[in-house]
Amino acid sequence: MSKKSKEEEIFEFKIEFVEKGTDFLSERHFTAANAELAQQMLSFSCRKDGVEAEIKKTEVWNRWANRWEPAEEYAELNNQLTD
Repeated sequence: MSKKSKEEEIFEFKIEFVEKGTDFLSERHFTAANAELAQQMLSFSCRKDGVEAEIKKTEVWNRWANRWEPAEEYAELNNQLTD
C-alpha cells in the first residue's frame, strides 16, 4: 500500500490596497498556500501593470465560519498547529 503525499492546503486571500497617488481602495483575491505568497502575487501583478501599491489589509476566507478573517490570526493559528 502506498501512502498519498500530503498536499499543501490552499486558501483564498483578499488583499485590500491603495494605489500610490490615489485614495481609491482596491481589492484583489488570490488563491495561495499562505498570505506571503498571495502578497507576492499582488506584487507581481502591480509590477506587470506598472502600479505602485500599499497593502492596507490581508484577510483569509474561513470556509467553515463563512467569513473573512485577518490573515495574521490565521498565520498564528497555523504556526500553533504545526509546532
